[in-house]
Amino acid sequence: MLSNLTKKWWFWWLIAGVILRLVLMPTTFHPDLWGHSSVAYFFAYEGRINIYDHLASLSSTHPLVKSMGVGDIFIYPPLTYFTLGIFRLLVRPLANPNFMPWIWTENPAALSFPIFHWHLFLFKLPYLFIDVLTAFIFAKLFDEKKEKLAFILWLFNPLTLYATFMLGQIDILPTFFLILSLYFIKKKNYPSSLLTLGIGGAFKTFPLLFIFPAAFVLGRTFKEKVKYLLLGFIPYFLTIAPYLTSSAFRQMVLFSPKQAKMLFMGWNVSGAEVIYPFLIILTFLYLHSFYAKNKLSIFSYEALIMFLTFSVTHYHPQWFLWITPFLLVYLIKLNFKFTLLITMMFFTWFFITLLFEASLSYGLFNPIFPTLSHAASLSDLVNRYTNVFQLKSIIRSFFAGGAIFLSYFIFRNSYEDKDI
Repeated sequence: MLSNLTKKWWFWWLIAGVILRLVLMPTTFHPDLWGHSSVAYFFAYEGRINIYDHLASLSSTHPLVKSMGVGDIFIYPPLTYFTLGIFRLLVRPLANPNFMPWIWTENPAALSFPIFHWHLFLFKLPYLFIDVLTAFIFAKLFDEKKEKLAFILWLFNPLTLYATFMLGQIDILPTFFLILSLYFIKKKNYPSSLLTLGIGGAFKTFPLLFIFPAAFVLGRTFKEKVKYLLLGFIPYFLTIAPYLTSSAFRQMVLFSPKQAKMLFMGWNVSGAEVIYPFLIILTFLYLHSFYAKNKLSIFSYEALIMFLTFSVTHYHPQWFLWITPFLLVYLIKLNFKFTLLITMMFFTWFFITLLFEASLSYGLFNPIFPTLSHAASLSDLVNRYTNVFQLKSIIRSFFAGGAIFLSYFIFRNSYEDKDI
């Protein structure tokens, strides 16, 4: 059986990709991992169902509150909590039950905990299986000639490695369901496509932005459009419904300031009021998908929404994983016609990430180079010679310019636009 597997075209590429991930998992670390691991601990070891009320009820003397606080330690919907908790249950037999309580009390000395690297590995391990499955599904978006290339590009794209296996962030989960929804569209299984978008939105809410254009494009009648809208939003609302009466849930998740980052950019219309470019353009795209005779493909509307989001938002570095499938699809689909442009867009992310605090770039290697925990950020160094915020603004503007050009290209070539 193994000999048959080794003959598969993807086998050795997969082995190389997995080895790279296995190296990064125990050797890189960002403090956000402790927040995710803390809530997973409450599920796996204490059986907490309502994590939001539990966090809000912790006394000011609780070690977690004293070391990290709980205001924004977990701002994700319930499905994310249960998934992280189940992941922790799966690795619980291999983990030290005292690890997270020790981290709460001895956070600065985390590296000194016995088998610290082993726990980093365990906490990221479940993402490995999700990511490998994502690679196979992403490859299936293309014909046989390009399937291999797509598989390789996903396995070795820096965003997946960075966000998932270095930071240990959860963004691979909604991204997986986003790609799965595109696969269902290609297979013309439209109800499943909408459902998977809704499930993705139950992890992080950005896939919910895609439900309206998907429903408007797929629905031939008003009734069909409503049906697809319901299919898309039902998974999200079903998972949050039991928590809507919780003030802690509403404060931590629904009305978290981080949920409104797309609205940070506003154009003044008076001394007290603004209009939001994000909502203006998003509304235009929704109306276009509803009314236009020559509609774009669902994939194109989703790509345009992502271009908009990252052009007007002060995004977190791991969020760029959301847009990565779209950039890779255009790179492959257009036979590398826009290699320079898409490479430039990736490099804007890279430079922006370098100009965050050191813990988000070279500081990630703190587990193997402990002195990096005291390293100055590149932003501080650059700021000695120039205005670092102006530099970051220029870099973001380059991305926005590239996004506008790609958006123009999509609309101009709408006559040959199709899903994948």
